[in-house]
Amino acid sequence: MRRLIEYEAVTSRLLGLLARSTKFESQPGLDRILAENPKLLVVFNHGTPLSWLPAACLLTSHVCARGGGHRKPFAVMDRFFYSVPLLQSLAKYISQTDRPLRFQELIEAFQKMEAGDLVVFPEGSNCFFGPGDKLQPFRSNRFVEIAIEARVPILICVHRGSEHWAKTVPVAPWLYLSLQSILGGTVIDRFFQGRLEKSGKVTIPLLPTPMDHFEMCVELHQPSTWTLPTAGAERTERIEAEARQVFEKMTGMLSELTR
Repeated sequence: MRRLIEYEAVTSRLLGLLARSTKFESQPGLDRILAENPKLLVVFNHGTPLSWLPAACLLTSHVCARGGGHRKPFAVMDRFFYSVPLLQSLAKYISQTDRPLRFQELIEAFQKMEAGDLVVFPEGSNCFFGPGDKLQPFRSNRFVEIAIEARVPILICVHRGSEHWAKTVPVAPWLYLSLQSILGGTVIDRFFQGRLEKSGKVTIPLLPTPMDHFEMCVELHQPSTWTLPTAGAERTERIEAEARQVFEKMTGMLSELTR
């Protein structure tokens, strides 16, 4: 697997093109977080559909600057990206897997890594149905399950600055049907989970333009439990409760960035 430093030349150049100035804060200090945690589950807010670009670039820059270039990142990406020919190469490059891993495969791969970070954007495709300055509902809470099963803390990362990179527009029924016929109904429904048809509108990513300022704050979150029931309603409830804590913390951190 590629190390983070192998991405850094590209990400630094890209960040320089996307943001004229940046600000980064960490609680506790990022040096300490990296030194004490050889593995992290990194959780970003999504922002607009393309806001992950400067977010990942800025974190990469600061991790490498603090001696973390040897860490091996891999990301969870929707199966949709592996099913679209033009996006397959990008998905493989970012996720460092040639196919979407099943849940248990993902946990096992993460557990076997010695110094690596799993990157997750839990809002997923919900970022296509709300403003970029607001945290959207998590599409899945299973990132919490991964963190607990792998006994790895969560690094929460929130960012501001790229909210103008999208515009919400109405979607006519005929356009929805056209997308289904072009990309395949199963592909569209799997990615949007029916929300496109129900909402009648979608957040369209715009061509990224340079930002005057982009900022990020990160905070280490320790799950409140390292054990889960093997199955059943109690397991689901504990996972949902932990995910709510993460959601609330991310929302508060985003509010702080707007002040």
